[in-house]
Amino acid sequence: MSRKPASLSASLVAVKGAGVPSPDMVGRGTTSSQTSSSFLPGITGSDRAVDEDAAVAETASGAPLNFRVSESFRREFKVYAAQHGLKLNELLRRSFEAYRRAKGG
Repeated sequence: MSRKPASLSASLVAVKGAGVPSPDMVGRGTTSSQTSSSFLPGITGSDRAVDEDAAVAETASGAPLNFRVSESFRREFKVYAAQHGLKLNELLRRSFEAYRRAKGG
């Protein structure tokens, strides 16, 4: 017994670039100001807004930065970033800025 393939309706065929997210989907545009802010002391809300604007501009034309770290540090860094709703490059940038402020540079 041979089976006849099901006919495809236009609503079932995916078209590249025509997809839309479901209305109840949480977007990726959640900013770090909407998440916990206690993880980097010394950064106030107004500083954070300016920093985020600068970060968005820099990320659009970012250059790669490659180096090796231990597996345990890598895991800890990624977990921390995920727990606080940050991308890895944003956590690195904020950490460097906090370090420079702490050292007076």
